[in-house]
Amino acid sequence: MVVCGALIVAPDSSIYTPQDLANRLVALDYGNGTAYAGLQMLESAMPREAVKTRGFDANSAKRYAALMAGEFDATVVQEPWITVAEKAGCRLVSTTFFYGTWVADDTVDAETYGAFVRATTEAARRINADKRSYVHYFKAYDFEPTPEVQALSLDDFNLSRIQVKAPEPIPEADARWDWDWMSRWGVLNGAYDLESQINVAVQQAAHAGSVTV
Repeated sequence: MVVCGALIVAPDSSIYTPQDLANRLVALDYGNGTAYAGLQMLESAMPREAVKTRGFDANSAKRYAALMAGEFDATVVQEPWITVAEKAGCRLVSTTFFYGTWVADDTVDAETYGAFVRATTEAARRINADKRSYVHYFKAYDFEPTPEVQALSLDDFNLSRIQVKAPEPIPEADARWDWDWMSRWGVLNGAYDLESQINVAVQQAAHAGSVTV
């Protein structure tokens, strides 16, 4: 999935652009994709020393509630909470897209991984053919059933934010850049090592035998 992350502020906020968040407190769910997306949106708008963040719960409902209660100036959420925020009058200060990823340990062989690739390739084909018919899963699999999400109608969702594509091998250059970027933020330590990050043989074999079913 190509995830949409949105940097949101409360309806009564005086913040309108990412630059307005310089030296303002932004809550991020450290360790998750939305947190890294938040850092990228912020660092493109201000000096790094002006980026002020705090760790907060990975549950989007809790971050949203705390934002509305005034505990911080902004946070980053993904669907369905972008739609929830819009309906409540929150302002989307910035949005970006990033790849949702999966991690397999060394017990996953090429055959198993290939089956996963085929299944997700077919899922992407079906979703792209009729996105609206699949957005109900945002409600069915709410992290914890919440009234805000359950009150959404299928027509509330902006389909341009629902992006999926068939999985592809991870480009080495992208993996290296991501490692170096995270190292600069102090999230990772040490030099990038391809062999410890990507099992190239399994990845290549899995994708070589994968076709749309």
